[in-house]
Amino acid sequence: MSDTSCCPYCGLPLRDASAAAPSGAAGHGVEPLYHEVRRIRQIAEGRASDDDARRIADLQRQVAELRATVARLRGPGVIPASRPAR
Repeated sequence: MSDTSCCPYCGLPLRDASAAAPSGAAGHGVEPLYHEVRRIRQIAEGRASDDDARRIADLQRQVAELRATVARLRGPGVIPASRPAR
């Protein structure tokens, strides 16, 4: 996950939330934007991991299909390549 104490772009430490801040909307600065960027990044990381899992499952299925096709094309009379020759 992303570090919550640093800017997601430049890595500089963010201002301490407990420190005295000026009042009004200008007092919030860009910290809400940093929080939103982190939240969006976490959502994107979660989606990416779901996409990766689906892609891995699809590739494993394709490999299994290719192995079955190769075994069928070789036929029963051919010695598999993984068995040592005597």
